[in-house]
Amino acid sequence: MTNPLLQMPVKKALITMAAPAAVGMLMTFLFQLVDSYFIGQLGAEELAAISFSYPVYFFLLSFFIGSATAVSAKVGQALGSQDEHKAQGLTSLSLVFFMLVLLIFGGLAFYFDSISIDGVFVLLGAKVEMLNLIGEYMLPLYLGFFLLIGTLVANSALMAKGVMVKSTVVMAIGGVINLVLDYLLIFGFDLSIFDYQLQPMGLAGAAWATVISWVVMLVLMLSLLIHQQLFKFSALILNSRQAWKQAGSWFKDVYSLAVPAIAAQILAPIAIAVVTRFVAMSGGEAGSETAVAAYGLVIRIESLGLVGILALAVIMTPFIAQNYGALASDQASSEKRLQRLDQAIAYSGRMTVYWGLIFYSLMLFLIEPLVALFTDNSEIIEHSKNYFYIVGISLPAFGLLLITTSFFNGVQQGKRSLQLTLVKSLLLTIPLAVAGFYIADAMGIWFGIAIANIIGAIYAGRLLNNWLIKNDSALVRGKGGHQVWQDYLKHPNQY
Repeated sequence: MTNPLLQMPVKKALITMAAPAAVGMLMTFLFQLVDSYFIGQLGAEELAAISFSYPVYFFLLSFFIGSATAVSAKVGQALGSQDEHKAQGLTSLSLVFFMLVLLIFGGLAFYFDSISIDGVFVLLGAKVEMLNLIGEYMLPLYLGFFLLIGTLVANSALMAKGVMVKSTVVMAIGGVINLVLDYLLIFGFDLSIFDYQLQPMGLAGAAWATVISWVVMLVLMLSLLIHQQLFKFSALILNSRQAWKQAGSWFKDVYSLAVPAIAAQILAPIAIAVVTRFVAMSGGEAGSETAVAAYGLVIRIESLGLVGILALAVIMTPFIAQNYGALASDQASSEKRLQRLDQAIAYSGRMTVYWGLIFYSLMLFLIEPLVALFTDNSEIIEHSKNYFYIVGISLPAFGLLLITTSFFNGVQQGKRSLQLTLVKSLLLTIPLAVAGFYIADAMGIWFGIAIANIIGAIYAGRLLNNWLIKNDSALVRGKGGHQVWQDYLKHPNQY
């Protein structure tokens, strides 16, 4: 049976995988922006409320992404070594386990809202009078997070097998449902035929629209898993000591990568939370709300603009994992497999740099009219412009750091990935952003983020270069010093 991740030319494989992933992400981010647009029509306070929710949302999402990254890497490795039974067992058990954990957590967060809403968001700098708005949005999401983790784990397993288009269609369907329900639930609707009128739900409507879309996506993803023979209910029945022993071995295998992957993913939203806290302190009492609203908005626009880089980072892990797994199981073709890893690094690096530069160039001219679509508040527009003028130039460096992290996860180096993210988030982003705040208020924060991205990419290059030297990569063979980033920009026809 032909495995495109192992046999297709590297450049074609990366594009074939990244394109549908990018389309799926693009649709998701577009729908999120439309969501922001609808909420922006409710007022600046509502827009600021969801901006405060982003650090917590991303913090919880980091658990999901870290777990999904581990599942993707381990399932990809199992498929690369032709162990389909292990791939199926890992997927089935991981899916159910993570969903149960998040179901319990979500219920507790919903019930103890004095902690999950009042306590958490006051620490982030939210005003007391804004907590009700934040609660309207976050409490439904707390309840539904287990649906999202199921969807993400399922999607990661499908990507590990190279199933990209169908999973993208599922994400698109969920996005359309979210979009339609957003408008209906936020603003209400009147069905005169049935003499029924739904009252406007505001922020709560936006949250419930998201949860309903997660339900649909999870059901469709499960059907794809079953069709691809990656999920079986029988795999969940552990009726012997041997079955329990095997399941324990698989969980140990996943968690050997999941723990550092989750820890690495958590660090980014922690940094965002700290930055949000200081953004909330900028501009004085009157300007803090607009600064936070702007920061929440530009994060969404940035995610949308970097969708190509983000998609590449997502698919790098399963692609590298399968080829690395095949390398371990077939020493006879080790040189070929190492060459494929080299090619993946070179191609992904060039794609990342070019994409980041093009996006920055576009934002120099488009950011003001783009933000004006969401709000007419001049301060929010000004903060957004300053962010992209300053941080935008560092986005190619940020992208290189992302794909390096994904590469390390693919070669089962979760601790190395954690080390990279730890330095970037805790030792660079937070100290430089805080220092920038005390030097130049919000503008200083943006400069701090930009400098952290650039230094983080230099450090990522050093770590990747060391791994390549250790594994006798052709990219650094015979070269002195840390030269790996040069291969991203030179010799475009080398491969």
